[in-house]
Amino acid sequence: MRTRTEPRERRDDGMTLIEVVVAFGLFAIMSTAVLSVLGSAISVTRDDKARIAAVNLASRELEIVRDSFSSVLRGPGHVADATNPNQLPGGQANAPIVIDGVPYTVVRDTRWEAVGNGASSPCDDGTSDELAYLHVTVKVSWPALGDRPPVTMDTVMTPSKGTYSALQTQSHIGIKVIDSSGNPKPGVHVTARNSLNQTAPLQVTAADGCALLENLAPGDWTVTASNAGFVSLAGDPTAQTTVHLEAGQLWRGAIQYDQSARIIPTLVAPTGYQLPAGAEDLPVTIGNSGLQPIGARVFADGQALASADLWPFPSGYVVWAGGCEDGNPALSGESLPVPAEAGRATAVEVALGAVEVHAPAGTAVVATHPGDRLCPGGATIELGTTGADGVLMTTLPYGTWTVGTQADVVVGQGEPVVVLS
Repeated sequence: MRTRTEPRERRDDGMTLIEVVVAFGLFAIMSTAVLSVLGSAISVTRDDKARIAAVNLASRELEIVRDSFSSVLRGPGHVADATNPNQLPGGQANAPIVIDGVPYTVVRDTRWEAVGNGASSPCDDGTSDELAYLHVTVKVSWPALGDRPPVTMDTVMTPSKGTYSALQTQSHIGIKVIDSSGNPKPGVHVTARNSLNQTAPLQVTAADGCALLENLAPGDWTVTASNAGFVSLAGDPTAQTTVHLEAGQLWRGAIQYDQSARIIPTLVAPTGYQLPAGAEDLPVTIGNSGLQPIGARVFADGQALASADLWPFPSGYVVWAGGCEDGNPALSGESLPVPAEAGRATAVEVALGAVEVHAPAGTAVVATHPGDRLCPGGATIELGTTGADGVLMTTLPYGTWTVGTQADVVVGQGEPVVVLS
């Protein structure tokens, strides 16, 4: 008899390769999810630890300020803006404060407010002369914080009764910095120096554009605003005003100061014509009615204009070639103002007028302009030399010129001027 072979039990079989691969895939997915959760938890824990340390540093700074503010030896007048002013044991002066390997930056901002303040700022009318309390803000940041706002704590401190009785001869300056649009300009450095060469501590304008220089001796003071890349209405890198302080006075005033604008000109000739010889040395002029004292400013050449810090007039500038007044294309309504934006450079093409000169071959052609308000000594430009055909296709700044022997040649944006010389 044939004996039938019994089938093996399925439960004795091992796992197939596919089952092993699927199991490993599921394990990898679950592990990734777990690791992601653990990573997020570790990151949150690390951030919370850093934030707690920052809160402690901010609280510590306020306590140190409060102690200094009420000190008999130092008192209210010695509390000022500072960065990392109070190190931990072993730390370096003014360097970041390091806790568990993390560098923290502690910034202290101070601001005095006046008694019965009816204005939005100590720099505005409606503020009394006597200072009432000090508003102190401490901000703590660290590298991992990124673009998130820093940990911030603030408080107000009121000096002891009688403090200002002893300081009643002291005066204060509230100076507001405004930009080209008339808006408050924060972040501007302001200081002052008096006739005795005494200086006030550096202050930085707040969000309302105000900087308060407090507890100054009566007398004449020069207040100066100074920031890199900024310019005054007069085109100076600093902005100044002179103040005469009476005893116990809070003087209030304003300074116009803003980031400078740049204009980069390129001289352009009409198609078929060439720039005059030595065009790189041709003066370039800008105009705006706000430019003092005559509404225009002449630069020696295009490079001088390109490197100049200009006041960013919202109405912009008219730009023209040459240094004489009648070259202004705005006089005939032929030009749009060039934008002048604070902190930015604007490129502009400056057009010259086409001039076609006919003279014997090889003739050197010179153009002259009479003196006017902007170019009192007049102007002379060497245009070049006529070719073998006796023609010179050249250009000139707009205005009325004498070209060769022909006088009163009016050059503009229209048709080319033909000169027979």
